[in-house]
Amino acid sequence: MSNYHVDSRYEKRDKRRKTNIVLNILIGVVAVLILVIGSQLIFGGSDAEKTAKYNEQPDIKLANEESKEETDKEKDAVKESDKSNEELDEDGNGIPDEVEKTEEESTEDPFEQATITEGEPGSGVTETIENPGWSPVGTSQTEPHSANYDKGSQDWAEMTKALSYATGIPESDMIIWFLGNNGSPNDAVGTISPKDKSSKYKVYITWIENEGWKPTKIEKLN
Repeated sequence: MSNYHVDSRYEKRDKRRKTNIVLNILIGVVAVLILVIGSQLIFGGSDAEKTAKYNEQPDIKLANEESKEETDKEKDAVKESDKSNEELDEDGNGIPDEVEKTEEESTEDPFEQATITEGEPGSGVTETIENPGWSPVGTSQTEPHSANYDKGSQDWAEMTKALSYATGIPESDMIIWFLGNNGSPNDAVGTISPKDKSSKYKVYITWIENEGWKPTKIEKLN
């Protein structure tokens, strides 16, 4: 074999070797670039998430602070309301006192301080009731007063109020069988019962100057 052919084969192998070396270097460079870029994507994403979460913290903190402020405002409003109610109670002019007073009046027993005596047999009266605690019911009328027994008059309304006050029967639940003069311009008498007619009363009332009608005696009838 000639030296020309030997040298030719050698040169070809040398070229292939050099080409392989260059390819291997390029492959290595590409691999390194892939690793670098991949690591940046992985670790860079984690950093971005951490940064985003960090940036979200102030918003959460702000929301919590706003929620706390709203809660504190509601608590302050409740305290102010309670304080106002206490002040109304102390002054004696507030609604709570008036409501309490109305409830007390509605549950008051009209016969609590009364003296009750049995009626005479055959008189048609089972009991006679007199109460030293009774007082005039008040009036919007001026003196001199003249009794008016017409239904719908101011006198009729005030007399009805006195009958209700003495017996504890609400005006809305009252039947007035009779209401008229009792022998004197300043004395009247009414016969009443509740609408269920479970009891019947004869109520005596008298006019107190500038103060209105005052109950004096009740007779509970058979």
